[in-house]
Amino acid sequence: MDIYYTVGSEEIDGGAKNLPTRMLRRQEAISLSQAGAIGRIALQEAISLARLGVASHLRVPHESHLKDAVTRAVACAETMAVGVPVTIGKELVTADPELGGLQVLACELACERHRLLPSAAPAEGERAYISPGWPSDQECARLAHKLVYEMGYSQADVARIFEMVDGYERPAMWTRQGINRILWEECGGEKYPRYYYREESGAKSRRAGRIHLPGSSFNGMAVLGDERAEAAAKRFDTALAEPHHFILPVDPRHPDRGLAGLLRLVMEHGGFRTLYVSGPDAAFSTPTQRRVVYDLALFRGVQVVEDGTRIETVDDNPRYSRLLREGTELFAALWIRNNATIVEESRSLAHARKTAAELRSQGFSLRWIAVRLNDEAIPTPSGKGAWSASAVNKLLASVREADR
Repeated sequence: MDIYYTVGSEEIDGGAKNLPTRMLRRQEAISLSQAGAIGRIALQEAISLARLGVASHLRVPHESHLKDAVTRAVACAETMAVGVPVTIGKELVTADPELGGLQVLACELACERHRLLPSAAPAEGERAYISPGWPSDQECARLAHKLVYEMGYSQADVARIFEMVDGYERPAMWTRQGINRILWEECGGEKYPRYYYREESGAKSRRAGRIHLPGSSFNGMAVLGDERAEAAAKRFDTALAEPHHFILPVDPRHPDRGLAGLLRLVMEHGGFRTLYVSGPDAAFSTPTQRRVVYDLALFRGVQVVEDGTRIETVDDNPRYSRLLREGTELFAALWIRNNATIVEESRSLAHARKTAAELRSQGFSLRWIAVRLNDEAIPTPSGKGAWSASAVNKLLASVREADR
């Protein structure tokens, strides 16, 4: 199933509006057209659907929707890293090594991130949310919750999406009633969530640093390198005014307690203050791996020390450094999206009311406000259709009623 990513409320080229795949259209707010990948809400949603196995092709109508070269390279690389092709206009995006440039480097970095931190479900008992293919009823319910409450699809639309994409043998066809049953259970005439649905604020899902993570009160030091690395790290720690609470040696080549395990702790728990690396040649298999690990740590607020020297930036080339960081930010945001339903405050009805009231107080017409709300991808109260002058008038009437 294709997913169309558009900026603003303009129509998709090529007559796609009449196709069933149009229900997988993610519209970006026009005010975010200059934003990087970390700020593009609809872009994150589109790539998230590709990561979860719902979308099989990302289509962007025109180059102008991804006109910044770095954002374009990062978004395409993250999508292609999970095996989903990207078409911009009529051109299929490729990462041909002979062509060189940003797209090749972005794809190398994205593939390394996915190799170190694959999106497949963790072992039983860990914080698995939706694994690719969503084979269990619980994962189907969590995906349905995500599509309904995060992306605004109706239960009937979700049923059609599941029917078209679901490759597993199910006892019956997907229907709106079936989606409702898998989301909720009834007891004494009341409805309760059938499973636990973790919800996160959109702003929180894009937050850098480690202060907001559950283990941020701990100040551990992770040590990467050969057998001499731990001794060097202890000497470094002894010289500090505030030593670390603990030191954890990490064997880069251990199948369970290697780089992947370390990065999961860095991304999700926040218990490390420092990553100490003694001899990068012994710790990393490639320069790309070193860049990815260091930048993920720096993004999460972990200081990186290599052979006793603190690393402030991973790449001396400013453009490549931005490419690395923007890719890291996007990957981190998508990592959260895989494990939670994201609630975007900028798409709420309360935000629509506030925006409409402010614009009306400035003298703008109801029709102009409707255009603005449509361009900003703010859903209507019903979640369907587009804003009109009459819909804006009803919205403002509810504001006036609340102020009485």
